This record gives sequence, C-alpha cells and structure tokens, in this order.
Amino acid sequence: MFILDIEASSLNDDSYPIEIAWCDLNGSNSVAMLINPDSAGDWDEWDSYAEMAIHGLSREQCCKEGENVVRVARIVGELLEENPVFSDAHWQDQKWLERLFESVGKRPPAKLIPLEQLVPLDRRFILAAKLATPSRPHRALADCQFLTKLVREVRADT
Repeated sequence: MFILDIEASSLNDDSYPIEIAWCDLNGSNSVAMLINPDSAGDWDEWDSYAEMAIHGLSREQCCKEGENVVRVARIVGELLEENPVFSDAHWQDQKWLERLFESVGKRPPAKLIPLEQLVPLDRRFILAAKLATPSRPHRALADCQFLTKLVREVRADT
C-alpha cells in the first residue's frame, strides 16, 4: 500500500501535475519526481502565486529538472497496477493523474483510494481532525511522509 501526493501548476481547470511522490506505509520505500511540463506539449497554465506561496517550484525548475511525461506515466502506471494507492485529496489527485496519462494517450490503470480507508471506521474522525489542523510543506514527498506518519499514529491508537 502506498500514499501518493501531487503538486500542480495551479488549481484551475487547465492545471497539470508538476511533482508526484509516493511512499509506503512504513516509510521505507519512497519516490519523488518533478515533471517537465514542456514534455507534454500543451501544458501552459501556471499560477505564480502557487509557485511563490505554496509549493515553491518554478516552471523553469520543472522544465530543467523534471522527468518526461512518458517516463512518469510509465512508472506511475506500474505503481497503480501493482498496489493499492491512497490519497488525502483523491478527487483532485485523480484529476491530475488523468491529465498526466492523457498527455501520453492513455488512461490511469486504477483509481486512487481515499486516505481515510486506511484507518478503521471509528478512527476516521480523528484522522480528519488531524488533517485539518497542521500546515504542510506542500511538496509531494514531504506531504506523503507526513500522511504516512499520521496514518500510522491514528492506526496505532486503536
């Protein structure tokens, strides 16, 4: 089981993923990748506020250091085919996954699962409360690591 997080160019309808990361529940297996928006061809939407105040990633940095969308889609596709993958904002991250896979002419091989399904039903309120209070770094890998730690804590309290 893995937790996945995506950072995007903006929150607008034309946004796209610029960073993706995932880690397993024990924190021993993690991956993080910047995504080169130029490799997708038509990804132009960019929010300078998000760059400055939220994730801190510039389009230039993503283009220079990011992976090609074909490679990212292949690696993420393998993850989704072989493992259950959870997200705290599964509806939003799923949209960006679909945008990634559309850029290479494919569909994601699986849907993301809501994070709360990782904890017992009677602990979901506690998870939701903990998710609502902290400020997070808004970088994909740091968010994944935060979420795995939080899920482990909530599950251990049962």
